[in-house]
Amino acid sequence: MTDLRVNVTALTKDYGSNHVLKEIDFKVADNEVVVLIGPSGSGKSTLLRCLNKLEEPTSGTIVIDGQDISNPQTDIDKARENIGMVFQHFNLFNNLSVSENIALAPVELGKMTKEEAQVKAHELLKMVGLDDKFDAMPASLSGGQKQRVAIARALAMKPDIMLFDEPTSALDPEMVGDVLKVMKELAQDGMTMVVVTHEMGFAKEVADRVVFMADGNIVEQGSPEEVFDHPQNERTKAFLDKVINI
Repeated sequence: MTDLRVNVTALTKDYGSNHVLKEIDFKVADNEVVVLIGPSGSGKSTLLRCLNKLEEPTSGTIVIDGQDISNPQTDIDKARENIGMVFQHFNLFNNLSVSENIALAPVELGKMTKEEAQVKAHELLKMVGLDDKFDAMPASLSGGQKQRVAIARALAMKPDIMLFDEPTSALDPEMVGDVLKVMKELAQDGMTMVVVTHEMGFAKEVADRVVFMADGNIVEQGSPEEVFDHPQNERTKAFLDKVINI
């Protein structure tokens, strides 16, 4: 496959004697939306955070867009410019306005002038349904609005890949839909995405591939229909029985 965006081989991550990831092989094709599901502590977020080296792998290789980011010689800051990341907690700068939050990285890294970044911020806020919050401060926003600003901020760098680490788990239930709607639109526009989520409805509707993890291993993967409707592994079945109201 020449259109691979992500190619992870034999990835392990240990914290002392705690083996969080065990020889993981994981690939993501261009324009593919991959959703990682599984119980807490299964290694989903650790795998995601290894993809932009927020976690340092113990061993194995991680190739993103043809670049081996597990190689210490690789300029990880440069590689990260093409990888957008949205966290569970929004990580906005509270002393900067919404538009300043979005414009900061592209201007600092010389990708855009201040004027260009302001235009881009307007465009992205419109996309996430928050055009009226251009000059607002983060403290005045709801959780769902903050998360949509965080998505806009990640998109300002024009990334090739977007990583989402449980982007709705800190939100009130009524705000979840607004954030998932933005993510669905991104997927429809062809953005390559890796998403860790507990939102099974989103996984069913939007994922090209669902990956079920447990105990640091990829236990099962396939299309949403295969994994949700015809799980092959007992561990997958037990998990889905618990999380999906039948």
